[in-house]
Amino acid sequence: MGAMGTSPDVGADERYGEAMAALRSGDFARAESALAHIVRADPTNAVAHADLGVLLRRRGLPEAAVACYRRALALCPDRAGTLSNLGNALRELGRLAEAEAVLARAVALEPDGVGFRYNLALLLRDRRRTEEALAMMEALLEREPDNAEIAWDIALTRLYLDDFRRGFAGYEARERLPRMPRRDFPGERWRGDAVAGRTVLLVSEQGFGDALQFARFVPFLARRGARVVLECLPELGALFATLPGLAAIVPKGAPPPPYDVWAPMASLPHLLGIAWTDLPGPCPYLSAPPGPRLLPPAPGTRLTAGLVWAGKTIPRDRSWPLETLLPLLADPSIAWVSLQHGPRGSDLVRLGADRLVADAAPALGSFADTAALMTQLDLIVTIDTATAHLAGALGRPTYVLLRYVSDWRWGNERDDSPWYPTLRLFRQSDPDDFAGPVARIAQALAAPG
Repeated sequence: MGAMGTSPDVGADERYGEAMAALRSGDFARAESALAHIVRADPTNAVAHADLGVLLRRRGLPEAAVACYRRALALCPDRAGTLSNLGNALRELGRLAEAEAVLARAVALEPDGVGFRYNLALLLRDRRRTEEALAMMEALLEREPDNAEIAWDIALTRLYLDDFRRGFAGYEARERLPRMPRRDFPGERWRGDAVAGRTVLLVSEQGFGDALQFARFVPFLARRGARVVLECLPELGALFATLPGLAAIVPKGAPPPPYDVWAPMASLPHLLGIAWTDLPGPCPYLSAPPGPRLLPPAPGTRLTAGLVWAGKTIPRDRSWPLETLLPLLADPSIAWVSLQHGPRGSDLVRLGADRLVADAAPALGSFADTAALMTQLDLIVTIDTATAHLAGALGRPTYVLLRYVSDWRWGNERDDSPWYPTLRLFRQSDPDDFAGPVARIAQALAAPG
């Protein structure tokens, strides 16, 4: 939770009023410009420094935001809101010990501030003090039982702890979050009752990785006697057509065929009552349609491996610097193939690695194409992105590089995955540790067999 300040009571600058008016109208660029003028003209204005920090962090510039918050605190060291905002920016930068210190100080200054305690709880979860974070969040929810953000993070924290039944029940809180608009469909929503002989429309939501992960539950539902119609993003259509028990596929946004009940796809684990013992279920659960073919490996090649190093940076950067992966290219008996999509594919050329890694991106027009190539690879090395879920769903041997703060579905400590038996997880020992996991992958690649 970020907090904006209030203008000083005396001598309010006209530009501060302009900044606040711009904020109210949603013109963040004009607000930022006005605040920048104020802090240059009056470097003693602590409120303007703090508010400028909020806007810079909102724009994805946490380092500059930290400088603004530090300036504000040099002038007013006991402002709990500024301390908490500073802690959030430091947390975003992976400077977790520093973040904990300032967030704890904010709580000490204003112990009744729900937002300050909530920010500290999120930091504690990042530091893998998960039980402590959960206890703090549960106490906050007792005070604010309608707070969807806290309820959502309690659910995620329980999922980190492998408490799947309560975690997925709480996962329904996502529908109350403003940033995740609810999709309503005509007719009855399925609530987990008997579905034998009925047509169930599963509605697409969230991103590619979530869809690939939760698609495993389509056969679970079909085994209950349901006729399952799946709405999905067009890029996944050909791949999801291979799901066992699926009656029909509808591109997202297209009119669905007649159905009896509907449900969001990510609600399936809750509605089916999934527990730890139900995972991974039948795996692989996807098959690769025909697609592009790799060239036969050159003589002397003992292993052909795919590589993906860049993914989303919001809300948390999951990417890995390609520079730190270059030691993996030292073994001439391994042929590397890049499966990297998007602008970060240019990292290969920037580093000269395009001379050592075959770039398959031009042949990959869909997830089905990527799946077809994966079936021809001996191994995939990837960061936490949809590629990891696709490889796991196909049952392909995969090494997953995880940042220190990983997503709930990978837990905090383990090096295997309850979701995908063919995955091995290689974690950072601290937020700056990029070399250690790569060295462990190199050892695994060198091991016989």
